[in-house]
Amino acid sequence: MITISEISASEDLLNTCLRERYDQGSNPRTQTFVVLRDCVEIGLLIYENWGPPEGFIYEIFVLREDRRDGVGAWVLGEAERLAIDLGCTSIKLAAKSLDRDQYTDETLIRWYERKGYVRCDPGGSNLRKRLCTLFDGAAEG
Repeated sequence: MITISEISASEDLLNTCLRERYDQGSNPRTQTFVVLRDCVEIGLLIYENWGPPEGFIYEIFVLREDRRDGVGAWVLGEAERLAIDLGCTSIKLAAKSLDRDQYTDETLIRWYERKGYVRCDPGGSNLRKRLCTLFDGAAEG
């Protein structure tokens, strides 16, 4: 079973690689979550809270040995739910591969596009997705 839990310091992590990712991505505006499979650390979500109307995914990182199991898509869904919970109607990210031996930036961009993200600029790596909220489609009264 995959779960996610908010953490507040790199010392909360046992995995050295995840600690390094935490240290590189943490800033006062970020919320960081460790991704666990059966209580074992397998990844991170670093979300930067810009405030509504747009959220920002600073980083989704899944350990190499845990990729291709749908973990990244699951974490992406959690990031989108977090943004909706914070009142956002869209979410943005910069698709940059952290493991260029396995994925190019363009491969990663295509993965996000299959998840409903669109490029902000042709040929660019910034992507955005409109989020479906509880109020989408509801009549104003």
